[in-house]
Order: sequence, then structure tokens, then C-alpha cells
Amino acid sequence: MPRFFISGNVQPGEVAAITGKDARHITRILRMGPGDTLDVVDSSGKEYSARIRTGSVHRITLDVVSEDSGMSREPAVFITILQGLPKGDKMDKVVRRNTEIGVSRFAPVITERSIPRPDEAALAKRVNRWRRIAEEASKQSGRQRVPDVLDIVSFEDAIQFAAEEKMRCLDRGRECLILFPWELETSRGIRDILREGSGFSEVICFIGPEGGFSHDEAENAAGNGARLCSLGPRILRTETCALVLSSIILYEAGEMG
Repeated sequence: MPRFFISGNVQPGEVAAITGKDARHITRILRMGPGDTLDVVDSSGKEYSARIRTGSVHRITLDVVSEDSGMSREPAVFITILQGLPKGDKMDKVVRRNTEIGVSRFAPVITERSIPRPDEAALAKRVNRWRRIAEEASKQSGRQRVPDVLDIVSFEDAIQFAAEEKMRCLDRGRECLILFPWELETSRGIRDILREGSGFSEVICFIGPEGGFSHDEAENAAGNGARLCSLGPRILRTETCALVLSSIILYEAGEMG
């Protein structure tokens, strides 16, 4: 069944709308029209069956028929990837693959060894592209929410963001881990860190770009509450590292079967 995200919250019996590229896709690619049914997910993550009332390439109106009360497909642990900005289209892969397995938020980070240094116009285009990729991957993988893709930030701002997020979790009585995989860390593995806690509801993951993090960045992160850890003796590509780390976190949280 075709599946689309809609803005706002709805209830059975109400009318919803799909506009823009999704409306064009429904009418031109899927060749759907009045009377055809599809699935929609609203801003709260609830999933509904809906029937097309009217349709054009610009706007589809839908009658919301019934709510799907099936199990949630969103993980209980909220994962944020703070990804050192990589070269080329590698960030596309990071967003797509990690959205598929359940990551909830991404933030591209300019680090000391980040090679791309795009101007503001180019940055905005890239972020919008990553947001579209997150939405497409969410549809494909059956997610009930689209991960947030934040604007590009500096490493210093990313450190501050992680520290403030951890404080917000503590204020709500929740555990937040800040993980900093680093190839020069050999004393603590990721499994040991994940299994020593009493349970975690949020994990923030720093991922280095090509060339990894510098010593200064690792010291800065550790001094602000991040846990330096090893992902094993092999060196992973930057676009592989986030997927491996997220998969381990979700497995340990009981979210991978």
C-alpha cells in the first residue's frame, strides 16, 4: 500500500491533503485517483487508511477512513547522529541508511578535518536534500516519523548541543549517553559502555569525517561528558561508522529482533 506523510494531526472522518511532489507522484507515477486508497502518517506518528476524494498534480484531498492500531515501528531509544561533514555524497548515504534502521535525528558538523567548506547557499541546498532523503527513506522503511535533519553546525556548537541535551534528559529523569568513537581509544569498547548503564532512552553519537577526529576534539568531547569508545580494531569508513554504531545501540536496546 502506498504510504505518505502529512502535516498536522488528523482523525478518522476528517479530510486531509497532500501537496507538492507527493501529489504529482500519486497522480502521475502511481496513476491513482478518486476512490483509490493509501496509507498516511500524521505529525504525531499515527498511521491511517485514507481514500482519495479529489486529485490533481498539485493537490490531493483525502477522506481519513480508519486508524491503524498496529505496533509502533519507532524505536524506544532516540538516537542522534552528529556526523563530521564528509566529502561527496557520503552524507546522503549516512542519512538514508541510518533512517532505515531507526535513527531519529541528524546534524552535519564542520570539524577540524572536514574537507568540504561550502558557502551558505550551498549548505542550505545540501541540508534540504538530506531532509528529502530522510523523508524518502522513512516512507520506504515504514517509519512513523521522519527524522530531523538539523542545519550544519561547528564542532564547538555540536559539543554544546550534546551537553545541553544531556541536561534536558536528566531534568526529565531519563538517561542520555554521549558516545564518541575514536580510533585511538583502546581501553573501552562500545559494548562495555552500553551494558554498564541501567538503561538509556537517548544516545548522541559523534562520528568523525575522513581522517577522524583530532586529539583536541577528543579531549574537548571527553571534558564535556562524552564517552570515548572503540568500535573494534578495524578502521571504518565515515559513512559506515554511524550505521555500525546505531545498529549496535539498537541491538542492545532490543530493537533489532
